[in-house]
Amino acid sequence: MKNLETKGAINIRNETVGTMEVIVDGNRAMQLQKLLRDRDIPFEVTVTDINGLARPRSPNGRGRPRSPTKRIIDWQDFYPLNTINSFMDSLETVYPSTCTVSVIGHTVEGRPIKMLKISNSDARNTGVWLDGTIHAREWISASVVTYIADYIARNFDKLPGSITNKDWYMVPVVNPDGYNYSFTTDRMWRKNRARIGNAVCGVDLNRNFGHNWGRNGFEYSSMDPNHNNYRGHEPFSEPETAAVKDLLLYSGVPFKIFLTFHAYSEVISFPWCYTAEPCENYVDLLEGGTTIAKAIYETNGRMYKVGNFKDLMYYACGTSIDWSYGTAHIPYTYLIELRSKEHKFLLPREEILDCCKEVLNGVKALAEYVDKKKCANCTLFAKKLR
Repeated sequence: MKNLETKGAINIRNETVGTMEVIVDGNRAMQLQKLLRDRDIPFEVTVTDINGLARPRSPNGRGRPRSPTKRIIDWQDFYPLNTINSFMDSLETVYPSTCTVSVIGHTVEGRPIKMLKISNSDARNTGVWLDGTIHAREWISASVVTYIADYIARNFDKLPGSITNKDWYMVPVVNPDGYNYSFTTDRMWRKNRARIGNAVCGVDLNRNFGHNWGRNGFEYSSMDPNHNNYRGHEPFSEPETAAVKDLLLYSGVPFKIFLTFHAYSEVISFPWCYTAEPCENYVDLLEGGTTIAKAIYETNGRMYKVGNFKDLMYYACGTSIDWSYGTAHIPYTYLIELRSKEHKFLLPREEILDCCKEVLNGVKALAEYVDKKKCANCTLFAKKLR
């Protein structure tokens, strides 16, 4: 399906057995996508007219331009991979002074892993990492990351220093192959699409990170390629996890916050996942997590539990938060399980926007908390020197 401005609303061409190519007027593209999704018809958006989206005008050529990105994503529904990638590209087009899209790696099937960076280019900034959909079926995590990206990009000049003094690195879909497969073929697919021999078994990317990878046996991760928690044949065996590692370790950015979004337990968790022992700055992480939970509750009355991952969830090893905290030394590291316990992975479309809004407020509160904590630590250090 191509989203292009044409004289007719919908034009069909190149029809073959089982497939057809459809050219859709930009005003009708989202309607057609919704129609296809409602009928469980697989489709893929292959071309988006970004120039038209960047400066859309009223039908008579006059008047105030419409919002540039709402024609792609409005958080009233879930969207295929190409739509998400086009959305990031559109932010770069509309806000080129602060938004940059890059490819940090490619998947096992060759798809790009796209990252959006939002920054005022101040060399004093610290880094914030946000990612979603490391597990393919957890679609709401991509919605949350794109919503936060849209909010920061649109409002950057009006936002407080706790937001603008940071460089924001956002990867809505860490697992593009798995997400695409979940969207088009198997809704409950979790892993990437790695081949083991002649079969596509996939690797659980959140068991493939290097910190305590493969530790403590089957309960923590699996050696069985057919298991949902299969960890891969070695740490960072998968290009998706290797791409995250390389960006965080070798970019030279002083990351202070790492947020990875999952579904569906409504918890704010932090290291460790592989042991019941508390992490080094347990109290700071608990306070920061409580700050997020409080902001979420004040938004929609939703109650998220806060604590270390093992206490709230289960044992796991090779996770991204254990690695980002224990190896990359990012002090404020959280895995946030989003809505909803009631609907599990099949969150109703009607709840998407509320979930996005409450988590945005949680992230804003955490950014402010980290700055205040840093200032308090600086004051304490100065007193010690005296």
